[in-house]
Amino acid sequence: MVLSHKYKFIFIKTRKTAGSSIQIYLSHLCGERDILSPIDRPEQPYTPRNFRGLFNPLPELAERKNLPQALRTLGRFFTLKKFQSHIKAREARDRIPREIWDGYFKFTVERNPWDKALSHYHFVRQRYKRYDENISFEKYLEVADLPYNYTKYTDLDGKIIVDRVLRYENLNEELADVFGMLGVPFDRALGATEKSHYRQDRRPYREVYTPAWRDAVGKLFSREIELLGYEF
Repeated sequence: MVLSHKYKFIFIKTRKTAGSSIQIYLSHLCGERDILSPIDRPEQPYTPRNFRGLFNPLPELAERKNLPQALRTLGRFFTLKKFQSHIKAREARDRIPREIWDGYFKFTVERNPWDKALSHYHFVRQRYKRYDENISFEKYLEVADLPYNYTKYTDLDGKIIVDRVLRYENLNEELADVFGMLGVPFDRALGATEKSHYRQDRRPYREVYTPAWRDAVGKLFSREIELLGYEF
């Protein structure tokens, strides 16, 4: 997450959508008062700032469905981790003064679920030891913490609560549009390419998927497909 008072925007970071690259790019432009949440093991120089502080955990606890989720919220409360890398928009809204939430431009990025799942599959096999490098795609879909993003930018009723959801497929063009509106310097390239090297097979996802994989991902990510009209 990035909250910039300098440029008056709030960036909600989603998974496998170049979020870390966007954060790193913005970190060089944001002001000293701006909020930059931590990044998990960044591969390029990055310094988070102003992400610690007290917050009211009660709204978040009220929606938690199980004890581990509640303990996670309490852990963040007691360690003053007010803003996390992948904080949900509705959680950020509860922790930010309402005049800032209402007055700043809020945006995020989403990605075609079939492409996103394949990218995440390559990523977790190499990044996290709890997954076997030789795990099949079918098994990955069964056991992995899949990169669902829709809860990051919707409220509890499933309504999108950010001002714009950018498409990863047209990222540079859409960032140029948003940054141009906000006055953020941008030369149509982020420069940073965090975590992109994990995917060695660069074939288009349609050339990789079997019909069974296509249908399985379509069911698993049906909410995002419905919200944003993605097609295989």
